[in-house]
Amino acid sequence: MRLWEFALAAWGRPGVEAASLTLQDEHGQCVPLVLWRAWAVAEGRAVPDTDRILEVARYCEGQILAPLRATRRAVKAPGNADIRKALRASELAAERDLLEALEELTPVPTGHRDNLARALSDLAFAWNGARPAEALAVLAERLGSELPPATALLICPPDGRPDGRS
Repeated sequence: MRLWEFALAAWGRPGVEAASLTLQDEHGQCVPLVLWRAWAVAEGRAVPDTDRILEVARYCEGQILAPLRATRRAVKAPGNADIRKALRASELAAERDLLEALEELTPVPTGHRDNLARALSDLAFAWNGARPAEALAVLAERLGSELPPATALLICPPDGRPDGRS
């Protein structure tokens, strides 16, 4: 499945939008990047090095997505509905461009199966040094049935802690 299709399907699942926006607004995470990692797990794509992925995501988030989002959120006065709609469309197009760039940088499927919660936690830490375990666990749970059955079994590690720490 293409990453954009996965992201749309995931976003439509109950609780995914709210969990993703919590990660973005309260924990400074990049939602397209988080969805990319969930997709890579679902597709069985090993991701040995995320340096280039993070570089592309940081540029897009910092230079394009965050400014568009801030402007859209600032334009709340009555009569600005058309402006907000145009900004939202631009933001969505930029997110799609980012997802397409991330997909191009991702190795082909190998059947490798990462633990979703641990993969999301490691990515969150690489993104900004945070491991919002509870918020990531909620997202992993909401995405769980979106993943293939073999992967859905790997959502929680045996110790029950989403970040795998004791």
